[in-house]
Amino acid sequence: MKESGSVSANTSSKSTSDSPDGPDAVVVEGDVVTTDDSEVVVVVSGGEHGDVTDFAEAVSGATLDQVDELAAIRAENVELRDQLNAQRKQKKPKARSKANPLWRRVVAVALIVFAILATVSAVTVVWAKTTFENEDRFVETLTPLVKDEDVASVVSLVVAAGIVEATGLEEAVRESLPVELRFLAIPVTNASAAVIAAGANEVIQSDAFTEIWKLALRGTYKAANVVISGNDRAIASQNGQVSINLDKIGDAVTKQVESTGLELPDARTQLGSIVVYQDGQLATVQSLAQAIHTGGWLVPLIAIMLTVAAIWISKDRRRTVAILGFGTAIGLLLSLIGLRLGRNALVNAIEDVSRKSAAGATWDILLNRLHQLTWALFVLVLIVGITAWVVGPSSLATRTREWASATVSRWRGPTEDHANSFTSFIADWKSTIEVVAVMLGLLFILFGPSPSGFSVLATAAIVLAAVVAVEVLAVSDTDQAQDGTS
Repeated sequence: MKESGSVSANTSSKSTSDSPDGPDAVVVEGDVVTTDDSEVVVVVSGGEHGDVTDFAEAVSGATLDQVDELAAIRAENVELRDQLNAQRKQKKPKARSKANPLWRRVVAVALIVFAILATVSAVTVVWAKTTFENEDRFVETLTPLVKDEDVASVVSLVVAAGIVEATGLEEAVRESLPVELRFLAIPVTNASAAVIAAGANEVIQSDAFTEIWKLALRGTYKAANVVISGNDRAIASQNGQVSINLDKIGDAVTKQVESTGLELPDARTQLGSIVVYQDGQLATVQSLAQAIHTGGWLVPLIAIMLTVAAIWISKDRRRTVAILGFGTAIGLLLSLIGLRLGRNALVNAIEDVSRKSAAGATWDILLNRLHQLTWALFVLVLIVGITAWVVGPSSLATRTREWASATVSRWRGPTEDHANSFTSFIADWKSTIEVVAVMLGLLFILFGPSPSGFSVLATAAIVLAAVVAVEVLAVSDTDQAQDGTS
């Protein structure tokens, strides 16, 4: 093989069969390489046509020995590349399987499902515990009942009927009328009952009666609490039942009616009581109270543990957080739908129109705080799910981040033009300030006034505004000086 002369490249597409034989021929497929003395066919084994052209250009001006060496290196490189690609294809599924085996995926899915169920259940048990184990909360929950018009109307009719019966009003009216007019006793009694009901309604919705109602609720709560704690003598002393005494209501209504000029027969008005539970139900009530007491802290703890375990065992933890957020939000919506269906079933089972409205109002008042807690947690987990999605790799999430970054940068423009020591302080402590803002928002939601969907949304908006403000103001004066110098 000749070593003298330079090599120039001519791209043609000669096959191996056309390659010349002889000492000066270097056979590497595809391109023609010429020297000063003779033409040499260069055959590059493997590779695309573009690679062949690149090789021909690479050997242009080289000696034949160099061409031969480059061809050998190229052939070896192609062979090694093919081997490497084959190994990657074989090892890739095994690597994925080892990194995220089937059992791990199954356990992660199970933990996610149970975490969502436990979180949704925790809302109800926490509501029950905080409502029935706290006297002030119990009274606060039931006090609005007497202020509701539908409830007050039904209670007024019950009170009026009780007063008419207790005073023997119908018999007194009949005896006071002449014999020929005694047939008017029932209409007169009904008219008097309507007057009594109106007076009762006025009394029941008055502020004075609200205080009487609160005292009755506190007395009932204390009695029930003593019984549930295991003191059986307390229930026996009340004829085997815990109830709300209505006699004070009757006395107040009687005074109100007589103040209008309607004389009622002298009699002790005894309306009886609203029975909370009786002696035969004591064991059931005690078991339920114990379940609420234990579940009130155990179910939330289980929910937290399952959530942490699901995130820990998952390979893609950001995605798991997003699934937990959106999944819990869906579960809470389903629970709200269940509450609505339960209300409709209860109300539709009552035939009397007035009592049906009162039953619906009572349901709404008693479960109002449960609805608020559910909506509050719904908004919170939805925010968590959206946040986890926004930091993800999807194209929409990426565009969202880019838009947010561009918006903040645009708003930061005036600050960059007037950077000072305050903006430098914000820049130095930016991360700390943002973390503190988020933590304060969470603490307010958890330990502030009873949360609702609106309060959580408003708190999140305030925290977001604080974080954006920090991002806009976080400009160091040294950075401004460097920008001015450049």
